[in-house]
Amino acid sequence: MDSGSHISDAILEKDVTLTLAFKLRSLLTARGLSVVMTRDSDAATAPNSPNALTLDDRAGIANHAHPVACLLLHATAAGNGVHLYSSELDPTTGEPLANPWLTAQAPWVTQSQRLQKQLALALTRANVPLVLSRASVRPVDSLTCPALVVELAPEGTDLSSLTDADYQQRVAEAIATALIFWKNQAQPPDRLAATPAATSSTPAVQP
Repeated sequence: MDSGSHISDAILEKDVTLTLAFKLRSLLTARGLSVVMTRDSDAATAPNSPNALTLDDRAGIANHAHPVACLLLHATAAGNGVHLYSSELDPTTGEPLANPWLTAQAPWVTQSQRLQKQLALALTRANVPLVLSRASVRPVDSLTCPALVVELAPEGTDLSSLTDADYQQRVAEAIATALIFWKNQAQPPDRLAATPAATSSTPAVQP
């Protein structure tokens, strides 16, 4: 239902991101990783609902899976190469028993920044131009795992390169290589002890 940005008359963001997601899933599953996608067709409906998945729905799906990483795929006509964004939240030293939803990423920011460096290194080796930055892009701030926004921009100045299979495959292979390496490095933040006001009989679950 939400096409994302209209990159050109013939190119929609939702089509570019889904194609890239398929390529990533194929590469990662071939290497033994489990991949959870919020959609695998030109649809994004919530369970038992005709409505599109909300941003909170997407964060909930990711958090429920306890992944070693979550990538939010976007596409843009601006710039070139790949833009990698981590959360703008200030990192915290540990994960509390109860996280405020809109700042749940804070304990994971340091891990997300390390993941960003891993992806940047792999993309640089693949000769893909990079932009590294931080941004408050929902639902990244609600994710309880290492999380990045991965925005695909054209290769050079040709917008049609966004749909070029070879370009997308090169980007996907670099990202997949980094994620394979990352899965053995990812470490969850320490679980902070409950304060008296936050004490609960609900056990903490270590992702």
